[in-house]
Amino acid sequence: MIPGSRKPLDPDVEPLDPDVDVYSPDRSVRIAASRRGDIAVEVDSLHRHTDDSLARQVRAAARVALASLQPRARDMEPPVYEQRSGR
Repeated sequence: MIPGSRKPLDPDVEPLDPDVDVYSPDRSVRIAASRRGDIAVEVDSLHRHTDDSLARQVRAAARVALASLQPRARDMEPPVYEQRSGR
């Protein structure tokens, strides 16, 4: 999955300033999301999919989007028990 920069398909929808913008492996599903909780999902080429294959594409894109929004381990503060010294 690779980041994309497509514009929203619906001109009446306020543009989303995504923190993550990913596609499914076959690029039929695009998910753009922000850390604030905004999300946009676009689906192309529905005629190519069965319910199961479309669900797989959505799950794949969602996994990448969620992983991309998670803070990196090195950016996170250590748990409280690791911050104490002398124990």
